[in-house]
Amino acid sequence: MSAASTPLNPFLSRTAASARWLPMLLFAALVTLWAYNYVVMKQTLQATTPITHLILRTTLGSLTLFGVLLARGRAIRLQRLAQAAQVGLSTTCLYSLSITLALVAGAAGRTSVLVFTMPFWVALLSRWLLAEPFGRRSRQALLAGFGGLMLIVAPWQWRGGVLPMLLAVLAGFFWALGSVLSKRATRCGQLDSLNFSAWQALIGLLPILALWPWADFAHIHWSGAFVLGLLYAGVLSSAVGWLVWLWLLKRLPASTLSFNALVIPLLAVAMAALQLGEWPLARELAGMLLVGVGIVLIARR
Repeated sequence: MSAASTPLNPFLSRTAASARWLPMLLFAALVTLWAYNYVVMKQTLQATTPITHLILRTTLGSLTLFGVLLARGRAIRLQRLAQAAQVGLSTTCLYSLSITLALVAGAAGRTSVLVFTMPFWVALLSRWLLAEPFGRRSRQALLAGFGGLMLIVAPWQWRGGVLPMLLAVLAGFFWALGSVLSKRATRCGQLDSLNFSAWQALIGLLPILALWPWADFAHIHWSGAFVLGLLYAGVLSSAVGWLVWLWLLKRLPASTLSFNALVIPLLAVAMAALQLGEWPLARELAGMLLVGVGIVLIARR
């Protein structure tokens, strides 16, 4: 019995190891994808109006998800209208609208940091909606992360331009709400993640299309960079990124996943500095270090 089972052990070990590493690898890819999206959106928003950009980007994301759904031969019938509507309105509609308007006047790096008040909202909403624990390490991570964000944002130095910052924080809240509602949906019996993602994107797109009269498609400054950037933001970041995020939410606690996602604004700030010249101050670097401490604390929870 032992001899017969021995050849299978290395295979089983490799399978178990890959199962452990796959979420981390996908998370690392998602973090990089979403961090660079702030730079891409900031650049592509200069070629058109915010509402036009929002409609194009969210339409691309919705079409991509339904295209994948059809290509894989999955059931297209809507499974859970109420839950899909809740997630779609909070994530696809309100989050997308808030972050688009925030990036119009706000710096890409600064906006990304403010959006990532999201993990703090998730920690609070998860305790209320998901009954997830909020222990000592979570509180320590919350304090470290909040202190780091305050150093980066420096509200005591604000000189006008408060609206883009408030919109970025609001985007973080709507993203958190959508994530927690998605997590709750996965707990209510069997859920086809691809079907759910496609329908929430379509439902969230409908109120965005109501903004069509304020769009200006005739005066888009078309270029290869704009098209590639739009595909990046609409297909990769919105559609593919959302599928990966939902897959991770099914396997990890929402609060843990969102706190570890705090690495995204750190990368976004670095990318914005290199590509857009938005170099952080010493105070902001200290804030990033504190955010990193919060990530380590929540990861060891």
